Amino acid sequence: MALILKNVTKRFDGQTADTAVLRGISLQLERGSSLALTGESGSGKSTLLHLAAALDRCDDGEISLDGRRYDNLTDFELSKLRRKFISVVFQQFNLIPSLTVQANIELHARIGDQFDIDWCGALTDRLGLSTLQNRYPEQLSGGQQQRVAIARALAIKPALLLADEPTGNLDESISLEVIDLMQELVKEHSTALFLVTHSTQIANRLDRQIHLKQGLISK
Repeated sequence: MALILKNVTKRFDGQTADTAVLRGISLQLERGSSLALTGESGSGKSTLLHLAAALDRCDDGEISLDGRRYDNLTDFELSKLRRKFISVVFQQFNLIPSLTVQANIELHARIGDQFDIDWCGALTDRLGLSTLQNRYPEQLSGGQQQRVAIARALAIKPALLLADEPTGNLDESISLEVIDLMQELVKEHSTALFLVTHSTQIANRLDRQIHLKQGLISK
């Protein structure tokens, strides 16, 4: 299994075990497969994704990637893990305005010493960005910016790709096209995809889906 969560609990200030934002969450996700996480606002979806992304720490439980536990690592070790093995695609794209499309795509890979010029070129072609490499984010449509964000995330060939409402700013037809392309790429390269969405239509296109309700996985 690429990603394994065992009895993960997360509390914020003032919360008890019964009111924690996440209460004993367990799930598994294999490489080359995809999992959609749905739930109402405030159900803990983004919190769970941030824990899996090593951007936050759980209070109880265990989280591991490819057999290596990482909920108990130091901040430095977590940073190294994110640079080399985990990528996140955010709803707001988070592209750097002063960098070109090509530089944005290469950024994460260069920081993590994972840069592969051939792979970045292949991603650029596959995602339809070849003619846009020298443009800046403000010169792109929302769909084009999202494709750049996906290319940047995949440039390190991550073991785990997480996406938080990645098509929330796109219209329905473009959203489904982006999700299908993301699915193709992660399957081809044995990446595990964990995606948060409010869209039933998008969730249905992934291999599996789970629903979060009041901090628990709803059956």
